[in-house]
Amino acid sequence: MEFVDLNYGNLKSVAYDEIMRELHVRFKDGDYMIYYEVFKPDYVGLLSSEDHTDFFQERIQPRYPCKMINDR
Repeated sequence: MEFVDLNYGNLKSVAYDEIMRELHVRFKDGDYMIYYEVFKPDYVGLLSSEDHTDFFQERIQPRYPCKMINDR
C-alpha cells in the first residue's frame, strides 16, 4: 500500500487497500485514521477531485466507519 501526497486543506496523504477496502488518511495535524468498507470509486473520486477536502468531508467522512490510529 502506497501513500499519495495530497497536501490539500487538512489532508496530508492517503492510501487505499483494495483487498481490505480500507482508506488510510494522514492529516496535517498528525492524526491518522482508517476508514473501513470504502468503495474504490470513492477513493478514485477523492484523488481526482478538484477539492480533496470537500470531497472527503462530503463523501468519505459521513459514509464510512472509521478508527483513529493515533492522534497528536
